[in-house]
Amino acid sequence: MSKKIYKYIGPKILEQAFYRQGFCRVKCSYPKDYNDPYELFLTVDFNDEPEVLAFYNEVIEEIPQYPTSCFSNSPIVTPMWAHYGQNSQGFVIEFDENKILKAIENARIDDVDYKDKPSEELSNLLHRACFIGKPRYTMFLWRGVLSSAYFTKNSCWSYELERRLVVKNEDIENIGGLMILNIPIDCVSAIIAGSKAEQEYLEKCRDLSDSLNIPYFQTTIGKSSSTPYLLTKDSKSFIFDSDKIRPASHACKNCREPIIADKEMCSWCCITEYHQQNAAYRNPMRALDHAGILEQYVRSFPNITKKS
Repeated sequence: MSKKIYKYIGPKILEQAFYRQGFCRVKCSYPKDYNDPYELFLTVDFNDEPEVLAFYNEVIEEIPQYPTSCFSNSPIVTPMWAHYGQNSQGFVIEFDENKILKAIENARIDDVDYKDKPSEELSNLLHRACFIGKPRYTMFLWRGVLSSAYFTKNSCWSYELERRLVVKNEDIENIGGLMILNIPIDCVSAIIAGSKAEQEYLEKCRDLSDSLNIPYFQTTIGKSSSTPYLLTKDSKSFIFDSDKIRPASHACKNCREPIIADKEMCSWCCITEYHQQNAAYRNPMRALDHAGILEQYVRSFPNITKKS
């Protein structure tokens, strides 16, 4: 099965992304414009000896700038929905990675490596290149630093599960000062709406998925787990399992939240009037309210806890 990657976008970006017929547009940036200013410090140890750093500057000079677009390996990363999906009001576009690589010549896609220290391997290679002086060590160093600059981030960003697409400058269209990559539409394999997407945008998303003949899902937050699940237009339940979206093996017949195999409904949907009455009977706060002393108890509670 082909690997999938996921692009989080805000609600107003959806129409712009599919504005050009036959393509899906994604924004690219150069490494120098990344949102993590510390990424380039993860190549070699910049506290090395002056002689070594001077050699580094001599052979590396500056990192070549190639257009880069950032994706995630997962469509259910809650902080990603918050940061890039406009607090779950936006969307995620699922792409078929193999189709992108076939459509865009010499493109590279790779996982981001998360770390907090410079690469020991690159630092050792820098010393060999500096003191041994063989051309192959300098070429190995140059290639290693280039790869590290594009595919390394501080570990504080690891929640993003980031995967990056690097292309050539000639693949880019400049639109209003933005670097836009036009990805052929057949590389898009699904569209996922956020759990808080407004009805207006949900309808546009459904219409778009119908016109492109690709799956539509809406991210849903259940009551039994903090892990989101996905619902289709006809309320079929799907989950994201490691690296792919697949049907849930069992789902609550009422709310459609995925459940374990030996149940027909989740525990929340199994609550009956009897359960509610029993809970009310066992609630001590109701007894205090019935006796007319609930407010007094609540006001004095801080003092009660101090004494205990």
